[in-house]
Amino acid sequence: MRRPPSVFLDANVLKASADTQLVLLPEPQKIDWGGREIEIDVHRPVFVNQNTKYLVQGNDERFEDTIALRFIAALAKEGKIQLLMHQEVLFELIRLPRATGEGPRFYGAPIKKVEGPFQYGRVVVDGTGRDYQYEFLSKVEHPRFRELQRACGAYQGATKPLQRNQLLDAFHVLCAESASATYFLTLDDTLIRVLTSRSPRKTTVTPITPKRLLVSLICRRPTWFWSIWRERRRLSKSGRNLDAIAQDASREFWA
Repeated sequence: MRRPPSVFLDANVLKASADTQLVLLPEPQKIDWGGREIEIDVHRPVFVNQNTKYLVQGNDERFEDTIALRFIAALAKEGKIQLLMHQEVLFELIRLPRATGEGPRFYGAPIKKVEGPFQYGRVVVDGTGRDYQYEFLSKVEHPRFRELQRACGAYQGATKPLQRNQLLDAFHVLCAESASATYFLTLDDTLIRVLTSRSPRKTTVTPITPKRLLVSLICRRPTWFWSIWRERRRLSKSGRNLDAIAQDASREFWA
């Protein structure tokens, strides 16, 4: 039996999938108070999709990438692809704002946690605010990791500190390679560009955005289109409008 394509998830992809956040939206309302009209704020529960910021910015392509994540999750739920993640991706996610939303992570799709290229233990957090993730990774002596640091742009010279974001990118790509992932799913166009712009290839995995991954998978396996159709139908029945900045959540809030 042929192994399904495996997709390693970058932290920015997991953050973008947290697109359903419940907030209380203040709305001014006038009421009669002892014969006097006053204005107060009444808070209405709404679902906010943080990814609509891309529409406001005019970046429709990136917004479509975030929508594609739901269909990638649908393929994973049906066992057509396998999603992979390393624990350091989760630790990076903890430091990102608005990285969690209503509902399960990545729309409830199964995600396999993979082992890294080597065994280790480290302090995760102790309340001091120290960046233990950066401190640990910047001291790792691993030949392939050093190569990826240069490829991803973390290494800027012997006298300069390693760039944090690019250092994490390099380690995530290393973990994807170690897990023999087919794809490295990310929203980082710069990372994709630096890893694919020159020959020879800088990594054994294919860095790719969600929309391009979806198109690639459907082109190779056209029957998978029906998985996308089923997810679209489910979304339509749910009443969710994903391109709305805010949508009423009173029924869910008071249930």
